[in-house]
Amino acid sequence: MNTISTRYLSQCKVNYHNNIRPSKEDTYDEDGHQALIEIAKEFLEKEGANSFSGFFREYQYCVNLWTAHLIIEYGNPNEKLLKKSLEIIIRYSTTPLNKDLAREEKKWLNDYGNTR
Repeated sequence: MNTISTRYLSQCKVNYHNNIRPSKEDTYDEDGHQALIEIAKEFLEKEGANSFSGFFREYQYCVNLWTAHLIIEYGNPNEKLLKKSLEIIIRYSTTPLNKDLAREEKKWLNDYGNTR
């Protein structure tokens, strides 16, 4: 695994433990949230969105959820990648395991749908 991948996974873990999630609005300005955006932008610039989507296979620490959001926001995804990203977000929006996370993702989906 290259250094940027390690940094990305490590920051996802830190964010998870600090209760920073992709659609938790009151954490958007947190250092961890901003750090993950910067790492993702760097990865996307160097490797592209298709390569970045390899993180969809990682479920621990919401890595796949972060990846889906970051691809949509910064990856300029093609239709197939956009659909896969939205499928992941939709799945999290219905999780019974974390009601706050599900609520945040439902709100994000609603807001996203209203901006398209």
